[in-house]
Amino acid sequence: MSQEWDLETDLVIVGAGGCGLMAAYAAAKRGIETILLEKDTRSGCNTELASGSIPASGTRFQQAAGIDGTPEQMADDILRKNHGQANRAIVLELCRRSRDIIDLLVDEVGLPMTLNTDSSRYGFSFLRLHNPPGRSGAPLVAALHEALKRFPNVTFADRTPGAGLITDEVGKVIGVLAGADGTERIGAKKVILACDGFGANREMLRRFIPEMADVTCIGAGGNTGDGIRWGMALGASVKHMTGYQGHGFVCPGYGTRLLPEMPMLGAIIVNRNAERFTREDLGYSELAGIVLAQPEGRAVEIFDQRIYDILAPNAHFRETIEAGALRSASTIEDLAVLFHLDPVALRQTFDAYQRDAQARQDRFGRETFGAPLTPPFYGATITGALAHTQGGLSVDIHARVLRPDGSVIRNLYAGGGTAAGISGDGPDGYLSGNGLLSALGLGLIAGEHAAASILGN
Repeated sequence: MSQEWDLETDLVIVGAGGCGLMAAYAAAKRGIETILLEKDTRSGCNTELASGSIPASGTRFQQAAGIDGTPEQMADDILRKNHGQANRAIVLELCRRSRDIIDLLVDEVGLPMTLNTDSSRYGFSFLRLHNPPGRSGAPLVAALHEALKRFPNVTFADRTPGAGLITDEVGKVIGVLAGADGTERIGAKKVILACDGFGANREMLRRFIPEMADVTCIGAGGNTGDGIRWGMALGASVKHMTGYQGHGFVCPGYGTRLLPEMPMLGAIIVNRNAERFTREDLGYSELAGIVLAQPEGRAVEIFDQRIYDILAPNAHFRETIEAGALRSASTIEDLAVLFHLDPVALRQTFDAYQRDAQARQDRFGRETFGAPLTPPFYGATITGALAHTQGGLSVDIHARVLRPDGSVIRNLYAGGGTAAGISGDGPDGYLSGNGLLSALGLGLIAGEHAAASILGN
């Protein structure tokens, strides 16, 4: 059956977040005619809203800092955190390609990168987070957009959402529907779904992650799970649909957040009763639910000038400062008053923690303490939130979408929030950087493989 097309091209990529941009770059540099569709850049994407932290091993920055760590060690860390639930072959491939991502961004895209040596993260066996300026994902997205302008074979169509997949009589993907009304038909040899997850889709959240369905989502508003639903309609299998990244350091009412490094540097967290309730050096994803379970679903994070100064260059921390979310006092008792906590109770909690930290023996099992906290002290009210979902379409090591029997849906790739991530089920399998490693890594892999297939290689 012949098809009538409004446009025809080699490759269509749906979604211009980190994954889609990386896929477009990888394909464009190989000469592939590419159309990149984006729902609306004004809504932002998860990569822009993130810290831009890209985990990698064996980079020039780690070598300069004398930090050893192999892709295999990095993969072991990820799989240990997710209890072995993710596909080991995909995790290992992403870790092996991580240095390629950093090299490409620095040498080809022209994005300055630095290795974050301020502190480690929970579950890391070696330092590995690489960040663009300001430790924000916004410069990363901007740099990739700018790099794509060098290629005349790329058409970027903003405010042109994907609306569905077109298949032939045997189920092979041959194009996409696009446009606000979903009527534009674009024929393509290959299609990459690089849409975000379903963090802004309450119906899907109630189905797959009911505990977060009514919780604030700090991800991009366009995360409605479109690509996942299109793939499922074609018979694609899905994995880890209960998986998500929570964020336990969101400042309610300010639209900002504190940083995951803070507990690793020595910050503590107390509830409305001025009591500690968990080891603060847990992953910030699982911490979200723990904070939400406290009275009023809120807590107060307490830190000092040393931590403030270390994190001051971070764009997200500056936003929190500028928003007025922080309070400061010269004594713990005065800080307690600012947050309507019992001063005597907070002093007792604080002193007990300081003793435990000095002895390196904490009743909650905390292992990372940092230096003792000294005046002046800072604090901010925090709560738990949903950052983004981690489940999605099952893919193979080449990012090709799979059916439940393991067969490939021809011509269809997925990455970013559309593909199953590497964090397993629930929130506690998420390790810092998993989101961008998966997004950029699968984008690079999908773009390369699609291009090679189109070229007959």
